[in-house]
Amino acid sequence: MNVTLDGCMAGPDYELDWHFRYWDEEMSDHASLQLSNADTILMGRVTYNAMSKYWPYVINEPSYPRADIPFAEMMNNHRKIVFSGTLKSVSWNNTRLAKLNDRKKIMKLKKRAGKNIIIYGSGRVVSALMRWGLIDEYLLWIHPVVLSNGQQLFKALENDMSLELDTVKKFNSGVVLVCYHAGKNQDTSQW
Repeated sequence: MNVTLDGCMAGPDYELDWHFRYWDEEMSDHASLQLSNADTILMGRVTYNAMSKYWPYVINEPSYPRADIPFAEMMNNHRKIVFSGTLKSVSWNNTRLAKLNDRKKIMKLKKRAGKNIIIYGSGRVVSALMRWGLIDEYLLWIHPVVLSNGQQLFKALENDMSLELDTVKKFNSGVVLVCYHAGKNQDTSQW
């Protein structure tokens, strides 16, 4: 998750322009490495609508950056689950719709064999999975910017949450990637 110093994952109207100011090739390479360790991508409707208009077309459109091709191949080939109550269908390769209110299906998905599950986007999906204690690892790309008004990553939490620091990586752009694991005292009673 890309976040600002003050914990915003997007601007007040879900703007991400601040995020693209700092994104560079070094960060892109690291994001590709993270995605290569996953085989499933979770997202909500807004993220799906944005990503499905870009990634399926990167490979065949010469005006798009050629450096995006390896990432695009993974994005197009990984299993994608879109949580939405309003979408009626999805057309992006390897994508299916699901309802976010079914924790048992999410737990079943989490327990299946395979690589990691990665969440892209912001909003209801991340908030619900955090509240339910279903996120094992938080990879926070902290950008050196303060929005002071925006969509807060941890706003939806009802209780305190303890995290354990794993790694920290500083990029030349000034962005810092911090990896936290969910604490051992994480409340799983709602599972």
